[in-house]
Formats: sequence, structure tokens, C-alpha cells
Amino acid sequence: MKSYLSILSAASVLTLAIALPAAAREYPVGGPVHAHDMEIAANYLLDVDMMPMTSDMAMGKDTIHLETDVHATADNQWGFPDGAWVPYLKVDYTLTKKGSDWKNQGTLHPMTAKDGPHYANNVKMDGPGSYTVVFSYSSPEANGFLHHTDKETGTPGFWQPFTESFTFSYPEK
Repeated sequence: MKSYLSILSAASVLTLAIALPAAAREYPVGGPVHAHDMEIAANYLLDVDMMPMTSDMAMGKDTIHLETDVHATADNQWGFPDGAWVPYLKVDYTLTKKGSDWKNQGTLHPMTAKDGPHYANNVKMDGPGSYTVVFSYSSPEANGFLHHTDKETGTPGFWQPFTESFTFSYPEK
């Protein structure tokens, strides 16, 4: 009977270990910073798959899932609740490597994960090193998001595109 219980216990532990996914580790890129009534932060993850995979999403060795989180701050003038994800942004990035002329440019896509919506893309890196990423944030208006303009319920026009720059190491140790 003891032998049977030992086997059953070992099988239970193994099943549980297989059933529980490993938590995805986020590596910091930069932030949070505050701009235009928003809190902006960036990070990257490794080995992230999405659906549908678009043609500009890199896969393979030295690929990161580059993310930026953009949330409204309290009492923002755009009408978003405090802490709410800001939708409809157009977020472009330019990634450069220190000591090199290597450059990677593209657009981050709106998407969601268990930890909430964000803007991201799978990006090919140029091996280990120090990188700088410059994000360009265009307002929701750039993607057709409308806003009220009447005196009672209106919000002001959205902001002009702006940039935030962060320097980080890849791979993070």
C-alpha cells in the first residue's frame, strides 16, 4: 500500500508540475514615466507566441517580445478612468545598439495577455549588448478614435506625437 501511495504522490506532483505553466518573466526596459496624463512603461519577455502572427513579427534566436504599457493617470483630460489602458494608439519604435550602426524599426500592435492589454511586437535583436529604444506615441485620433467636442461632455483635442527613450541591456541578467 505504501508503494502505491508513493507512486500516486509522485504522479500527482509530476502532473501538477506539467499543468502549471511557468510565469513569464518581464525584463525592464524603462519607466514608468508620465506624459500627457498617461503613465508609460516598457519591458520585454522571451518566447512569446501570439495569434494571429503578423508578417512583421520575428521568431527565433535573439528575439524579444517588446512591450509598452500605456495607462491613464487620475483626472486625465481625455476622459479615461484612472489606470485604464489607453486604446487606439499608434506606437512606433526605433531600436539601436550601442557601438554599432545596427537599427531595427517597426510598429507595436495592440494585444492582450493575462496581465492586460498592451502594445507589443516580437523584435529581432543583434545579440548581447546595450540597446536604446525610442517609442513614438501617436494619439488615438491617428487610428480613427473620436472624441466629443461639445461644451458639456467634450474633451480637448488629442496630443501631437511624442517620444520616450529608454536604454536597457539584452539579455538582462
